[in-house]
Amino acid sequence: MWSLYSTEIVINQVHLMPELMETEIPSNLKPLMVLEFVADHDGDLTLTEIADGLGLPKPTVHRLLHLLERHDFLRQVDGGRSYILGERAQIFAVNVLGSRRAQTSRKQILLWLRDQLNETCTLVIPSDEGMRYVDRAEVDSPLRISFPVGSIVPFHCTASGKLYLSTLSKDEVRHLIEVAGLTQFSVETITSIDALEAELEVIRGQGFAIDHQEFLAGTIAVGVPVFDFKRRLSLILTVQAPIFRLPLDAVERCLPVLREAANRLELMMQPDAAS
Repeated sequence: MWSLYSTEIVINQVHLMPELMETEIPSNLKPLMVLEFVADHDGDLTLTEIADGLGLPKPTVHRLLHLLERHDFLRQVDGGRSYILGERAQIFAVNVLGSRRAQTSRKQILLWLRDQLNETCTLVIPSDEGMRYVDRAEVDSPLRISFPVGSIVPFHCTASGKLYLSTLSKDEVRHLIEVAGLTQFSVETITSIDALEAELEVIRGQGFAIDHQEFLAGTIAVGVPVFDFKRRLSLILTVQAPIFRLPLDAVERCLPVLREAANRLELMMQPDAAS
């Protein structure tokens, strides 16, 4: 039986004797090793960096990268010279975390937050097309904001999207916006890259993001980050509501309970959370 720990042992052995150990690694384990290596490093990695890091031959790594990219577990960036995790790998990671039998489950935390705020609460991750909803707890009200799990919303005019953009460099933001655009959805939508960059600076300083009628008129959303055990952005936790129930001047009152829920989610992501 292969486990995460035996995988780490194999990787260490590969560094010592790559010409001997490469043939001893089960073929079905090699794609997982590549995914683990990419996930364990911030930023994008080249084929050479991955091959050198794992001690595998470049032709083998090239084949594995092509396989993983074809099935959306990895994605090419920097003109095809580097790789980052793809959307399918991100969703898989979220589902793995959601399946853990921690003291408090992800869904229970969302339900707790919903009951505290009496509004719909969601978990969101970035995808190639925009921000994707991966979990939600809806308020029992005839008037509520409803985006089913799997829905994708824009980067530039949502609380989750702007919070994600605030974690990127200025060049990364401009490149993403060149592709995604700044479509106007309401009179409050930011449609200037300079105005967006100014907004992102504010978000970086305060640690949360607000969508005040920027995506949907008459609605508001507040998002806070959820970090993994390496302090990398993993999820974005949001609350969404009609503005007559959650006016802008009431946002500050939501933040402590939002951050408490985010902290509980982060505890689930600790390596020993399942024990």
